[in-house]
Order: sequence, then C-alpha cells, then structure tokens
Amino acid sequence: MGSSGPTADDREVVAAERVTTDQNAQAKLDPEQLVAENIGEAVWLRFRRLTSSTLCRRTIEARAPTLPSAVAEQKGQEVASSVRGALGYWQTQPGSLNAKVLSRYYALLQVSIAEQVADPASAADLRKIQSHTESGHGLWAIAAPEGEFPANYRIACQGRGHFYEYCRYKGIDLAPNTLGRRPDSWEKLAEDKRSRTVALADMFRRIPELQPLIEETLGIQPLSFRVGYDTRSPEALRRHAYAPGTPPREEGPVTTFIGIYPLGQKLSVEYLKSLELPFKNIREDNALGPRNNNFLADLEHPPGTYWHHYIEIYESGYCGMSVIVPVWGVRDILIIHFIILYELSIVVRYLPSLWH
Repeated sequence: MGSSGPTADDREVVAAERVTTDQNAQAKLDPEQLVAENIGEAVWLRFRRLTSSTLCRRTIEARAPTLPSAVAEQKGQEVASSVRGALGYWQTQPGSLNAKVLSRYYALLQVSIAEQVADPASAADLRKIQSHTESGHGLWAIAAPEGEFPANYRIACQGRGHFYEYCRYKGIDLAPNTLGRRPDSWEKLAEDKRSRTVALADMFRRIPELQPLIEETLGIQPLSFRVGYDTRSPEALRRHAYAPGTPPREEGPVTTFIGIYPLGQKLSVEYLKSLELPFKNIREDNALGPRNNNFLADLEHPPGTYWHHYIEIYESGYCGMSVIVPVWGVRDILIIHFIILYELSIVVRYLPSLWH
C-alpha cells in the first residue's frame, strides 16, 4: 500500500460505484468506469475532488434528489472534511515503517467515516460517528502462548465501537462473533470464546495479492483463490451455439464451470471443500493432464446474469479475479485491510519487544 496510491497497467479499467436513486428512494449500484493511461493517478485525482464540500454536496444531491437541502449541505461539508483527513494521513511521506502503518490505519478509518456520512440513506453524521469512536475502535488484540507471531496473535471484535457500527452500516452482523472487553491474558479468555478470535496470519491469508507468497513465507495455505470462467462450461457451450450475446435458452438456474487456480500452492479438493466458498462440486481438473493442478467447481446463478455478478469477486492491478474466504461474515477487502492495519498499529504502539 504505497503512499502514491494504487497503480495498474495502461488501459486498465476500474469500476467505482455510482449510486442512483429511483422514485421510491431505493438506491441501486451502477458501475462507473474510469479509463486512463495511469489509472492510479485518475483514481487519486477523483478522490481529491471530494475535498470540495460543494462537489460532495452536488454528488449527494444527484444520488438523492429528494434529500432536504440543509441535510445535503451538512453531509457535503462533513464528507469533504473526512476525505481531507484521509488524504492527510495517506499522502504523508513517513520515513519509517511504523509511521506508515499508523498513517495507513487512520487513513482507512477516515475513509470508512466518509462512506457512512456520504450515504443519503444513512442518518449518521460526524457527531453520531464520534459517539461510536469515543467508545473505542471496536477491536482488540491478544497473544496466545502457543505458536509464533503472526499466527499466535489473535484479533477480536466487540459489540460496540467504530468497527462494529461500521460493519452494521455495511449490513454485516457481527453479533455472533463479538466478545466483551479484552482480558488481561489469553488464559483468562474462556475456552468457548477463543474460537471467535482470528489469527493475524489468517487475515494475511485473505489478501489476494499475497496468495503466491503465503505458503512460502508463513508455511500455511491461503484463504483467497484465483478463479476464472471456464470456457468448457455448459453455459459457454450454449452461448457459442447461438449468436454472440444470446442468453442461455432455459428458465432454471444456470450452471457455470469455474476454474480455481493455485499459484504454486499444494491445494487439495478436501481443503477447498472445507472452506466457505460459494461453489459446489469442487473437483480436480485433469483436462490438461495429471500435472495440471487446477480445480473445477460449479456455480449456480439465475439465467441472464453473469457469474461474477452473483458472487463477491475481488480484482486489482496486482492480481486477477479472486474469491476470499469470509471472516466474521466479512469478504470486503477494505474491512480486511482495516483489521490488519489495526492489529499492526497495536504492535507498533504498545508492543515494543514484539515490534523489535
């Protein structure tokens, strides 16, 4: 996560979300494509535009024309303030790794605040969000005696604080996984509650860009996987049988073959089946011979829809389409980075021996 922002190959197209509001004030997400030779520069230029309260107000009004002007004005000012705060943290040029960890964490915190305030359907303003942040970050960390860092360092979420409230805003129910206040030691944490914590190593395993490095550096298998549309799919064969763009001629669910591609890891069918992946009938793909090492899976989705619109897919300039095994019901990559950076910020600030 460099200070200059994300980069990508020339001609890469990234999608940002533009929210439109229909007559019933029910928002739907439409993709907005940004095309540029330097896509990273284009993204950051667009983000910097949101430091203008006037542009923020106009954007909010475009999303919700019936929103009272006073509310739109306040939201515009508060969104611009949060974006300026995020850029202030992100675009600093820290000379040390610990300063970079802290600045990245607080930048994402400000982005999450801006997202909540900008939503016309959200009643949250900076005063209300401040009441959440005053209750704490909503996460805590504790070391287990077994194992080594980062596998033994555990993260827990609380039923209060900014993280909990932000996830609730995103429609994520953390209640089944929340814990109370942090105990003084791992031994004082009840046995039945320990399973609600997540190892920092397991969070790194969910970063798609790190998939080729996880087994090499941590000695464990990843929890994110490269996937793609397999052209041998029954859906693909039907499409090729008709004119291009013709939808499958059936009324029931469509089954699409999905390829799962290990990037050097020694994966197995049993391991993949043990995870919360959105696929059925995971099996070895021996079409190209026994050394292929790829896997096939089935994905059912409604006719007339694209498979990657039916499940949560992550893609960036550093990795292809990937699926992420959820943690606490979370697949959102921004939230996963938020958790990791919070954990690392604790190490940087309060654990000098471990940081050393």
